[in-house]
Amino acid sequence: MREAVDRAASLISAQDQLDDELCTWPSAPALYTRANAVDQWPRPITPLTQDLIAYPQERGLGRAFGPELGTAPEGGPWTWNGVFYGWYVYGVEPAAEMADNLPGYSRVAVYTDYFGVEEDPEAPARASGGAGPLAVARIGRNFLRAMHSYPRRAERMIELAGLRLAADLRRDWSAQPDEALVRRLTGHIPEAVDFRVPHVLASVISAPLLQNVTVSVRRIVPDGAEPLVLEAVSGLGGIHLREATRAMGEVALGRLGRAEFLDAYGFRGANEFELAALPWRDDPTTLDRLISGAAHERPAPADVRERARARLRGAAGVRWPVLRWKLGLLETHMRWRENGKVPMAMATHSMRLLTREAAGRLVERGRLERPEDVHYLRLTELLGELSGRPTVDLDIAVARRRRTLELSARLRIPEMLDVEPGRVAEIGPARWKAMGVLPPAPPTVAVADAVAGVALAGGAVTGGAHGGEPGPAGAGTLSGVGGSSGVATGRARIVHDPNEVELAEGDVIVARGTDSAWTPLFCEAAAVVIDVGGAMSHSAIAAREVGIPCVVNVKTGTERIAEGQRVTVDGGAGVVHLH
Repeated sequence: MREAVDRAASLISAQDQLDDELCTWPSAPALYTRANAVDQWPRPITPLTQDLIAYPQERGLGRAFGPELGTAPEGGPWTWNGVFYGWYVYGVEPAAEMADNLPGYSRVAVYTDYFGVEEDPEAPARASGGAGPLAVARIGRNFLRAMHSYPRRAERMIELAGLRLAADLRRDWSAQPDEALVRRLTGHIPEAVDFRVPHVLASVISAPLLQNVTVSVRRIVPDGAEPLVLEAVSGLGGIHLREATRAMGEVALGRLGRAEFLDAYGFRGANEFELAALPWRDDPTTLDRLISGAAHERPAPADVRERARARLRGAAGVRWPVLRWKLGLLETHMRWRENGKVPMAMATHSMRLLTREAAGRLVERGRLERPEDVHYLRLTELLGELSGRPTVDLDIAVARRRRTLELSARLRIPEMLDVEPGRVAEIGPARWKAMGVLPPAPPTVAVADAVAGVALAGGAVTGGAHGGEPGPAGAGTLSGVGGSSGVATGRARIVHDPNEVELAEGDVIVARGTDSAWTPLFCEAAAVVIDVGGAMSHSAIAAREVGIPCVVNVKTGTERIAEGQRVTVDGGAGVVHLH
């Protein structure tokens, strides 16, 4: 494997320099996207994380869509997601096949939703859903049952995972025999699959609910229905990481002890599902900075939600009780879309504690050179080492995998992938045509004068596979999706790691994507601009909770906007003006 990799290179052109041992190659050509994965998996994941954390989460998707909802077969390992050179991606084909079984839906609609492309008007007509009336009725019944049952299950899971994590934090791991570690590692997988299901259900249910509410509002408020709905469900309250941010402020003001904060929130942190990452409990420098910033948090505007609801109430008239009920349902499932991650994050930190102990033992026994090398083991190898079945040439495998991930992390990965066994490629013209959709338009930065008449009217500027080649920053406008309303102007800060940036008052966060632990950083920002995502992504939900403007899905913000450049973010219009 060659060491020299250009930092501007794409994964597509450099993959021959990488070892593909850990890639989850599909048996036939398949489509994947990074867009939906950025929130949860912002960087390449280590092999042990892939096996112990990511794999059961992927199986949870199959459980949710298969036995729970009955919309598709559960499928075998890595049916719904994939990992290529450490990058976690979401599968598009399973969703497309599921759409083939639903009346009124189609795989072309899935391609449009996932890739932001348009149907090819010259493509041959395709049959829509093939499920019969009985199957549709069964699926509908499953959805209704899931809507009512999963929040209670999620609450029980949070309680269970919280009690176990508290016990694990007190546990003397050095006193545990190897056999006990093996039992916990193997027992984690089925439980982690269960923990994933409520989060999947919340995501699946909240998306069509948002669409349904928006359609209802559009009938009574034809202009500006989308931002009005988002304003009406802003300030949800009860979101775990928003509560963590408020608790940081209490610590800063001396009204809450640091130990109490860590007991409640110390397992959270940036890239929190990666076993090698440091949660707040183990990263005091980052936590100190976040607590300091929370002390100066601006109060979120309390009247946004009330004004939006008052307008809806006046426009709906006698239909308001039904609309209010729908808004309540939407709020519940949006809240669980965020909070559904809590038991998974708790269980991940329990596994982090266990694998640290295992790492120490393997170093003492001369099987690993450094404790952090444990993250480059496969789960079967770790179980074998703890069970007296050592792996031959373990040090060589660790070095090879570490080198692959280090190189992969320096590469740009396309947002849209066409993967065949043994090869990752961008989606080409012939493939788009076969899918029945038009290729995405190349990304551009519109000149400010022209944008007012063209880009703003036309909606989002869609991006190519990896956003095209970076161009010089300058005056113009980026168009995306409004995630949180409001207008703010400030200095752009290009943020790749929330633990490595200090914001000043009025700064605007510009990022490829964010995970849940970025929420405290949002409280210090004037606005947020995100390359990927939609109105239901973490970035948008967190911005609405904090009360700052947010535009998502601008595709190339991190490439087109220069560090320190002055920008104006209009969350209601979904545009970013560059000055």
